Amino acid sequence: MLRIAFRVPADEKEAVLDALMPLLAGGVREGVEEEGTVELAAIGPASTLPAREVLEAAAGRTLAGWEAEEVPADWRARRARFGGGAYVLGDRLVVRSPWDPPAPEGMLEVVIERTGNAFGSGSHPTTQMCLALLLGLDVGEGGAADLGCGIGTLAIAAARLGWAPVGALDRMEAAVEAARANAERNGVVVECAVADLEAEGFPSRELLLINAPPPVHAKVAVDAGPEVRLVIVSGIVGSEVPEVRDAYVAAGFEQAAGYENDSWAALLLERAS
Repeated sequence: MLRIAFRVPADEKEAVLDALMPLLAGGVREGVEEEGTVELAAIGPASTLPAREVLEAAAGRTLAGWEAEEVPADWRARRARFGGGAYVLGDRLVVRSPWDPPAPEGMLEVVIERTGNAFGSGSHPTTQMCLALLLGLDVGEGGAADLGCGIGTLAIAAARLGWAPVGALDRMEAAVEAARANAERNGVVVECAVADLEAEGFPSRELLLINAPPPVHAKVAVDAGPEVRLVIVSGIVGSEVPEVRDAYVAAGFEQAAGYENDSWAALLLERAS
């Protein structure tokens, strides 16, 4: 396998991509921006990647910083070297796969391996917004519970930030098994269990993390005990916000913050004083 990489001015990136994408069937990955430029890279069999002069002719410009090198055929080995699956939140937290390079020194990291169809690797806007809201909280003493945990990203992030005890529930056994394995991978204690949130109870902790559809929020809002002080809500689209927010307001909460991203929404609700 061959990897080619070059740098273009950041303000010309879209025009260059429009010109080169038809020639790079395997796609183009954006790298680190520095000094007003951004790295673009493509990987594929050497026989399928166009020569530099062909790409420069299509782009109508010199492709500065050109590099071409042989890379491992195994995508895991390539990810370990070049990254590509990690993302940073608030300059404090890195969420990555086991095959991405470690987080920079001084930053927390959550290492997540996705299993089967279980949700929550961190790539979805709802997970990212929940994490952003979580990073803005002071750590309390009453613990946290991730309701509808998927593979455990939110629960593990809460535990890494210092919340304890932390529980994680999901109705999919495979998801709970993945969450348990990911918690162990991150060296944190998370109590993982299978439960149908629409039909069963849940651990009532100071912080609830709920990335789930409106029917789950409706039940949680009614059943949340007085010890629940903070609720991070997502898994809903913008049109569902009033219904979900009203359910929590009726239960004694008020909205303290919120985000929207790609039609999805996330809210931070606090127990009204």
